[in-house]
Amino acid sequence: MNDHATDTERTFAALPPAQGRGFARTWWGHAWLKALEDTALDGQQVRTGRRLARAGAVGAVSVRPGRITAVVQDPDGTAHRADVLLERLSEDQWARFLDLAVERSGHLAALLDRDLPPHLVEDAAAFGIELLPGIGDLEPECDCDAWDHCGHTAALCHLVARLLDQDPFVLLLMRGRDERALFGELRARDAAADAAEPDG
Repeated sequence: MNDHATDTERTFAALPPAQGRGFARTWWGHAWLKALEDTALDGQQVRTGRRLARAGAVGAVSVRPGRITAVVQDPDGTAHRADVLLERLSEDQWARFLDLAVERSGHLAALLDRDLPPHLVEDAAAFGIELLPGIGDLEPECDCDAWDHCGHTAALCHLVARLLDQDPFVLLLMRGRDERALFGELRARDAAADAAEPDG
């Protein structure tokens, strides 16, 4: 059964320290980090998070619709559970996004190639579908009791930027669709569109 309410969690093993490299190479990875920087009220916490992530302090990352989670270790070895919440797209927004992707062949080809081209994100935004987070969209929760982004949630966000570089479907899972469900719905819509076209 491939209902998008089930089987939609992915876990990524802890990444090695990121000495000497940035945390985002793709444009969508940069957009993710910009959302963190624009949301966090304390820039020092963002820098602390970058240092923690660079040092390899972030454990395995769990990604599921609406939430990412990891255990982050302070330099003294204290472990904290950090979560960052991102609002899921509604069923109506997903339907519009899938229709848009199928209507424009370049969008469908890009998704099948695991790419997230700017024009797809821009077209989606024009239809009221925000794929990438904006200011205030990355909501932190941490057991260190910080009320805003702390070094732990910032470290998690920096590590997720690396995951997004490798696989933009991590973002789509956060927004509410796992890869198999998304591809299944895209193929079903594409086949229906082909069947609806008159011959000749």
